[in-house]
This record gives sequence, C-alpha cells and structure tokens, in this order.
Amino acid sequence: MAKEYFEYRGVSNAVYAEVLSDTSDGITFGEVKEFTGLSEVGKSTESANEPHYYDNIPAIVVSSTGADTLSLNTSGIPFDMLADITGQMYDQATGMLVEKERVPKYFALGYVTQKTDGTKVLVWRLKGTFTVPEQTSTTQDAGTTANGQTLTYTGISTTYKFNTVLDPQGDKCPAKAVNIDTSVNTTMTEEAFFDSVKTPDDILGNVTPTGIGVTPSTASVKVGNTKKLTATLVPAGAVGTVVWSSSATGKATVDEDTGVVTGVDAGSATITATVNLQGGGTLTDTCAVTVTTS
Repeated sequence: MAKEYFEYRGVSNAVYAEVLSDTSDGITFGEVKEFTGLSEVGKSTESANEPHYYDNIPAIVVSSTGADTLSLNTSGIPFDMLADITGQMYDQATGMLVEKERVPKYFALGYVTQKTDGTKVLVWRLKGTFTVPEQTSTTQDAGTTANGQTLTYTGISTTYKFNTVLDPQGDKCPAKAVNIDTSVNTTMTEEAFFDSVKTPDDILGNVTPTGIGVTPSTASVKVGNTKKLTATLVPAGAVGTVVWSSSATGKATVDEDTGVVTGVDAGSATITATVNLQGGGTLTDTCAVTVTTS
C-alpha cells in the first residue's frame, strides 16, 4: 500500500448547536447556527500512560484519555453569540452585553479543515463548553494592526452510548467527535453534514447490511430454561432491526426483540433472525435449538 503524506491547512465554515439533552436514553441538539470567523484551531488531548511494576519490571501500562482542549482564534464575536455560548445576558433592543455569573451550557462545534492536497475533512465535536474569550485592545495608530479574540472549547464525551460505537468487549460507547474524510466518503456534502449535528449513529446508520450471522448456530436448552442468541450484522457499522421467530413455539419460544429462547417441551425448533432492508427484501440466519427435559 502506497504511503500518503499530508498536513492540515485551513479552517472554515464553523457552526455550533446547543446540546439540549444528553442522557443514557439519547442525545438531542438545538438549531445549527453560524459561528464567528475562525483563523486557527489547535487541539490537545489529556492523556496519561503509567507503567505498573511487578517483580521489579514494568509489566503493565495503564492508559487513560481525558478531555479535548481546542484553542480557537476567532474574529470579533458578536455580543448575541457571545452571550449564547458563554451563558451571559444580551439585550437586543439596547445592544447591551451584561457580563455576569455564567449559566453552564454544552454545545456541539462543527467546522471544516482540509489536507494540503485540498481534501476536506468535516468535523463535528459533539459536546463541550466555551470559555469567556480573551481579548486584547491596543491604542489605534497609523498601522493596520487589529486584534481578534481567543477562546477555549473543552470537549468531553457524551453521556449517551451510541449503538454503532463499540468497545473491544462489544459494548456500546460514548463519543467525543465525528470526523469525515471526504476522499473516502465521497457522498457526504458539507451542506448535508452541517444541516444538523451528525453523530456516529447518523453516519453509520446509513450503512445497509449485506449479511447477518446468528451465534451460536446450534444450541441446547432445558424445558423452562432460557438461552440468549446473538445476531451480528455485516459489514461492521451496519444498522437494522432484527426480529426473532420460532418455527415451533410448542417446543421453544423466542423473544422477538432480544433473541432469548425459552424451552417449552422436548423436541426441536429452528430460531430465525430476520432483518428487513430499507430498499426491500430481507436477510436471515438461523439457530437449530434442541429442547431437553434433563
């Protein structure tokens, strides 16, 4: 595979949206609004690697990753936007910004950066807070020197765990940001990406399954006991609703949503997992279940 060398250059088209709710049940966002002009975005991530010693040698490395800190160099921020993102007060009628104790708010931040070859990278940072910006004012002279503002966006992980983001154990995970390389995802446009805040589920949820596999493929369960079956969609990231059914409910039943099989009477049944495709058609796979009395 040929190596590709690139750097990042440029940042533009920044937008933001308030995080209205973020719970274990879901995450919602407000209206996407234009952000002030950006001249530079610098990102750093809190991280730590610490060796733990056993038998006098560093045997285990414990790693952790914390918040992302974005340093934003901007043009002058309009008072109404400044009040919005920092929890201050702005009165439209008088044009007055009142600096006061902040009301904590979380926001998603979106922007476009690009590689030196011109390829655009579309970014949504999903949850974070803005600091009150730094501002420098100097006496006016005959030169052309002017000053913008600098503020910090501290990005954290969502509380909500996305269906399409899995940890190594296969459990759903929260996320901090979505980055789209438009040289790979050639169908995603800026307009579509920024018309609303895009989460991993929004992006990967558009992947159509091409296959389904049931695990295990054969199983045995005693009368009155249960057995959990699992259906995996292919490719990774594909999303669809799986419905379970039994060929012989007098022998074994199955919960249509969870894939939990219950033994009813000695014998056998075929348990089928079915996913309906958006464009029509279905994908199925089965597990042969034997029900025993002992």
